[in-house]
Amino acid sequence: MFSGTAVVINTPRNVTEMARRIYAAGVLPELELFDGGDLQLAKALQADGVLRNPLLIQIVLGVRYGAIPNPQTLVYFASQLPPDCIWAAFGIGRHEVPLLAQAFLLGGHVRVGLEDNVYIRKGVLARDNAELVEKAGTIIENLGGALATPAEARTILGL
Repeated sequence: MFSGTAVVINTPRNVTEMARRIYAAGVLPELELFDGGDLQLAKALQADGVLRNPLLIQIVLGVRYGAIPNPQTLVYFASQLPPDCIWAAFGIGRHEVPLLAQAFLLGGHVRVGLEDNVYIRKGVLARDNAELVEKAGTIIENLGGALATPAEARTILGL
């Protein structure tokens, strides 16, 4: 993955070592997938027993030189995920809202925050993360869903 000024390489060996340390700390690793290769690596490490069920996966769309942020890409990723994983998707910048709606409609969870998008609407900076969460909640409610409560989120994540 290209990260602005450098290439970030997550080799199987590096991811294996990171997973070992994360599990040793009693934490569930979060896997961020930036392209199809990341998805295949996650599935291979799961098959090898390096990554344990349930996998916690974030599909990241819209990072420069990463997976294209469109509906077809998210449908592809969602169709290839291990069936027992916990997954969410998010889009960078202007792709946030369309992809959060699509992730919800595909059965995934969503992520929003100032790390990924600083605007509440075109040209208007969000006051804080809470404003972005409120907007996401409204969109999900309009689509017939509801945000998880903190207790529900802990249950989903097995905490």
